[in-house]
Amino acid sequence: MSQSYLDEIAEQPAGIRKLASLITPRLIANVQAIRTAIDKGEVNHVILTGMGGSLFSAYGTWLRLSQSLPVPVSLWDSSELIQQAPSVLRKGTLVVAISQSGESVELRRMTELDGGVSIKVAITNTADNSLSRWSSLSLATEVGPEQTVSTKTYTAGLVALYIFEQLLVGNGEALEAEIATLADAVASLLADLPAQTDEVLAFLGHDKPLTFIGRGGSYGSAMMAALVTAEAAKAPTQALSGGQFRHGPLELVRYGFCSVMFTGDQASTQELNAKTVADIARFGGRCLTIAPASSVSGVEEMAIALPAVATGLLPVLEILPIQLLMVPMAIARGYEPAKFLNGSKITIVE
Repeated sequence: MSQSYLDEIAEQPAGIRKLASLITPRLIANVQAIRTAIDKGEVNHVILTGMGGSLFSAYGTWLRLSQSLPVPVSLWDSSELIQQAPSVLRKGTLVVAISQSGESVELRRMTELDGGVSIKVAITNTADNSLSRWSSLSLATEVGPEQTVSTKTYTAGLVALYIFEQLLVGNGEALEAEIATLADAVASLLADLPAQTDEVLAFLGHDKPLTFIGRGGSYGSAMMAALVTAEAAKAPTQALSGGQFRHGPLELVRYGFCSVMFTGDQASTQELNAKTVADIARFGGRCLTIAPASSVSGVEEMAIALPAVATGLLPVLEILPIQLLMVPMAIARGYEPAKFLNGSKITIVE
């Protein structure tokens, strides 16, 4: 199973590179028509929804669209959407649903509850599934079957969502170049990171709970990292925004506390993140910093430097060290890496 997992990790550069082929004149025209519907008032609410990594991949897009579109934008856990607020699935709503399989029980249930949603966008790994058949616009990443914990389907789905987002706000001119740069960066990191994995594991350990911290789009990376660690290494984790970490969980920090900080590349929060890392060390804990190369020079604790890519695509790079760390961590904990024991690849029980 671990070899399948490593193979799927290694397929990411090629899978990402080919996503530029999604940017066709037809897709551009379809997304422009959606934007026209928003601007004309035919759409008054945008919902982004998914489960697990699919939900976390949308966090940065939610933040950016909330600032760019003239209508409210919501991010919904699909299970909460269908169970607690199904009435928001109504006319005047644009739903962007992300699901690697398109067959997760909550997403299938959402298609059955559809109360006249005006526009339906699906982002999945294949072109033929329940979610894509429900949609009025479907983006299929087609990165191939995935047998283990989400790696290539997560990163490819995030890139596909970024393509849709940028076309929706009218920033599509640089997309192909951004994707090519990202694919090169992923290939470079995957070549370099294995040499650091043992050192990172020694720093964080394998027998303590891990706390993942981030702000902005990198909070999505923190949530995905916690999910991957729980699934692939069976280790207890939590994910917190940088602000929420200050509101109570800071009291956990002492000798034996282990954490990972995803700093992101926003200048407005770099100082806050650096202060948090310093405070964790001051109180006796350990914090691995994962950050763009331009901002790691002043980090005194262990750090992993990331190449420069478009801001919205940085989470793709942020998750790579965690993907690779799972192999030695799972083995150290006595588990086969990335093998499901209690659940399955596609969640079919609500």
